[in-house]
Amino acid sequence: MKKVFIGILLIFSCALSTKAQTSRQLSEEQKKELKAKMEAYKAELNLSEEQQPKFEEINLQFAEDLSELKNANGSKLSKYKKFKKLTDERNKKMKELLTDEQYKIYKSHQDEVKKELKSKRSNR
Repeated sequence: MKKVFIGILLIFSCALSTKAQTSRQLSEEQKKELKAKMEAYKAELNLSEEQQPKFEEINLQFAEDLSELKNANGSKLSKYKKFKKLTDERNKKMKELLTDEQYKIYKSHQDEVKKELKSKRSNR
C-alpha cells in the first residue's frame, strides 16, 4: 500500500511539473504574434540601423531578468521592488539610446501596456 501511494504521488508530481513547464512556454502562434508586435513597435519608433541591435539587446536582457524574477523566491513586495528597479534601469538605457521624440513614443507605449495589464487584472 505504501509503495502504491508513493507511486501515485510520484506520477502526480511529474504530471504537475510537466503542466507547469508547458504553461510557461509560448506557443508558436504566440511567438509569431509577439515578434510581429515587436517589429511594428520598432517601425513606430523609426529606429536607425545602429539603434535596432541595442534596442533588441536591452529588451532581451529585460525579458531574461523578468523571467528570473518570476521564478525567484520572495515576497510580492520584494519582487515588486526588484521589478521597479529593472524597469527603471531599462528606461534609463532607453533614454540614452533613443532620441527625445522616440523616447516619448516609447513612454506612451509603456503607459498603454500598463493600462492593458490593469484592465486584465481587474477582469479576473
